Amino acid sequence: MNYISTIKSLEREYNKKVTVKLKDLEGSFKDISNIEGNPVIYKVFIKKYSPINLGLTILNSGSVNREFYMTRGHVHKKQSPEFYILMEGKGILLIQKRSIIKKIVLEKGQIALVPEDYAHRLINVGKEKLKALTIYDETSMPNYKVKFRKRFFKK
Repeated sequence: MNYISTIKSLEREYNKKVTVKLKDLEGSFKDISNIEGNPVIYKVFIKKYSPINLGLTILNSGSVNREFYMTRGHVHKKQSPEFYILMEGKGILLIQKRSIIKKIVLEKGQIALVPEDYAHRLINVGKEKLKALTIYDETSMPNYKVKFRKRFFKK
């Protein structure tokens, strides 16, 4: 099975689907003033393969007052790594741990590792949807109460 069929399979055969709209991301964007409506920012399709989960994140292209669309981001309550594989689009994986902040420019088909104890989020800096496959421990328990210190804006 190639990675294109993996994407299509996850979009049809999943155990859980999460849709995240702008209002669900309160506090994530620097400025949400003057924004009409409540657009879908991203969707996640999760397939369970105990003891790991596969997730397909589809992050729409766009910006909120010039700040690129991004995922909420999280850190794992249970220390465990997470792997990201860019399938389509153009994006950045932001990881941080206390004062350490790293920007990983994702390359199609390459694996990016989020080490244990690092908070992380995806940012779509392209003009098309970003699709990323994630691989993580099913018991990792995400904590979404993370304050990210780096932001990405359209020029």
